[in-house]
Amino acid sequence: MIPALRTAQDPTRFALELIRTLMLLLCLVGWVMYPLELLLLEHWTEAWQSRIPFFVAIPGFVFTLWVLFDRKTPWVRWAFILTMWASVLTGILGAYFHLVWNMEGEIAWEFEAAMEAMAGSRPVLAALAFTHMGVTGLLSIYRAR
Repeated sequence: MIPALRTAQDPTRFALELIRTLMLLLCLVGWVMYPLELLLLEHWTEAWQSRIPFFVAIPGFVFTLWVLFDRKTPWVRWAFILTMWASVLTGILGAYFHLVWNMEGEIAWEFEAAMEAMAGSRPVLAALAFTHMGVTGLLSIYRAR
């Protein structure tokens, strides 16, 4: 992104590359801050699944930083795209598991019960932060040459 930003020929291309670069920088900050927040909240249980956000954040940070400087290498580009899709899936599954956890053993999908579970002790929308980072990363590289 940064090389494309530096070599942009016209104002429109420059604006597009600037937006892409800013989106990737926001992702990069997210890859550091969200796992740090999870670490401070002690987001882990006996189950290995509670550590998945940490496992996704490591390649997320590495490939986001790499794509900032080199988006043309095919394997880096594909690794970045796969990592962003893994992040989207992690966020969706995390929201689902938080919602089910908040139902406290009695899974009921009626509207009132689901809304009550949304406001439970496990923040359902917080897990979607990983989905947000993944979608932002995917949008930043969409049709980028």
